[in-house]
Amino acid sequence: MNPAALIPTPDAIPVGWAWFEGLNILTFALHMVMVNVLVGGGALALYLKGRRDPVVTSFSGKLPSAFALTVNFGVAPLLFLQVLYGHFFYTSSILSAGWWLGVVALLICGYYLLYLFQHASGKGGGTGYLVLGLALILCIALVMTSVVSLMVRPGSWTSGVGGSAGSFLNFADPTFAPRYLHFLFASIAVGGLALALYARFTSGADGAATQETGMKAFFVFTLLQMATGLWWLVALDRPVLLKFLGDSSLATATLLVAIGCAVGALVAGASRKVIPAAIWTLLTILTMAGVRALIRSATLESWFSPSALTVTGETSPLIFFLATLLVGLAALAYMLKLAFGNRKEG
Repeated sequence: MNPAALIPTPDAIPVGWAWFEGLNILTFALHMVMVNVLVGGGALALYLKGRRDPVVTSFSGKLPSAFALTVNFGVAPLLFLQVLYGHFFYTSSILSAGWWLGVVALLICGYYLLYLFQHASGKGGGTGYLVLGLALILCIALVMTSVVSLMVRPGSWTSGVGGSAGSFLNFADPTFAPRYLHFLFASIAVGGLALALYARFTSGADGAATQETGMKAFFVFTLLQMATGLWWLVALDRPVLLKFLGDSSLATATLLVAIGCAVGALVAGASRKVIPAAIWTLLTILTMAGVRALIRSATLESWFSPSALTVTGETSPLIFFLATLLVGLAALAYMLKLAFGNRKEG
């Protein structure tokens, strides 16, 4: 079967594709910050639970809020992805439909498990709830990684047609393992940074030991995520890899900026400078989101280019969206302040 026969006809877009790609990069970066805080913060809360540190206990009590914000932040990048690459995403999600639909159940169960952990942790228990909650979140990440990696591999679709019955997972892709491990290690690094920031701003000198622990985790796992990032890079198809090694000035420059930001975060982490580390990390996540978008575009280049999409020229929906985005970001910033403040969540 010709994989091209499985690609639906794309819809027209209201304005130029670059608007949607830029908004996808921005919103995906925001989403990944929250994902990293959730996964990494949960992993560190589990690791440090035996210490009965009041700062860690308070921090872990914010995990249900982090989960809710992660889901909310994830809606926009998924929608922007479907605006440009919906005809590819549609097919990959259909091939993995059983797992993809199961994500909803995993989200609901994981969310409630974290709430059960929150209420049980005040009595010194809840470890089992946290372990199960984190396991479900990692399963969600596994499915998401499979679907988005399969999306850019139309040549692999034919192996999932017919016999898979919606259960196809893209584990055989050479980029799957480094992509997933890169996410996991980056999450623990950012989780450590989030814990250090929380200790700094809520406990002052009393949280110095917890801040040190968080920064150690940030430094070690930043090194590991850089190593898996390199693995992911060399696992790319050769034409895509060469774009980041000089064939494309944009791809090469974006990668170099991302590496520079990561090195800046690593240096700040080594010297235990929490605020500079946070700034460099945010810049790294944003530029890495750009690198990820370039990888997707380059991998699909022989099949499709978003510049080929029909543009209707209707600008009013974009203007309305940008206005509501600013209001929404302000509201979310306020929610974050409430969620990660000193007040105990009910």
